[in-house]
Amino acid sequence: MAEVSDIPLAVDMDGTLILSDMSYISVTRVLFRRPWMLVGMLVNEFTGKRAQWKRDLATKLNFDPAELEYHTAFLDWLTGEAARGRTLILATASDRIVAEQIAAHVGLFSDVMASDTKHNLRSHKKAEALVARYGLAGFGYCGNSKHDLAVWERAGQVIVVNPERGLLERVGESADIVFE
Repeated sequence: MAEVSDIPLAVDMDGTLILSDMSYISVTRVLFRRPWMLVGMLVNEFTGKRAQWKRDLATKLNFDPAELEYHTAFLDWLTGEAARGRTLILATASDRIVAEQIAAHVGLFSDVMASDTKHNLRSHKKAEALVARYGLAGFGYCGNSKHDLAVWERAGQVIVVNPERGLLERVGESADIVFE
C-alpha cells in the first residue's frame, strides 16, 4: 500500500484553493450585466438542475484567475507536493469551464474533476466520483466545508483548509493536516 503522502490528492477549489466562491463571483459578474438570465437560473435551481445554471453562467463569465485570492500557505504546500511527484487533482463543484481556467493558471494539477451540465460534483457525488477513480481510501482530500465531510469519510488522507465555523469540531481527530 502506498504511503498516505503518496496517494493522489484531490483539492477542492472554492474556499480551499481560492478564498472566494466562483458561483458567487459568476452570479454577481454575469447577472449584473445580464439580469434576464436570473429567471432561467431560478428555474434550474428549483427543478434540481444546479449544474446547468452553473454552466450557463460559466459560459458568460469573463474573469482572470490571477485576480483571485489564493490561500498562499496552502498553495506553497501543494507546490512542494507536486515537486516531489504527488498527483494533484482539482476536484470542485464549480463548473468545469471555470475550474480548468483556474487549474491552468495554478499549473499544478494533472486533472480536473468538476461539475458539468448534468452532474453537480459536490458532497456525496464528489465522494463517489473519487472512489470510482481511486478506490476507497485511495486518495487524499483537501476541503473546507460541511459538504466535504462525505468525501473525507472515504478518503485516505484528510486535509482541512480554511475551515468554516464549527468544521474542525465535526472532523475531530480524523484531520491529518490543518491549514487555518
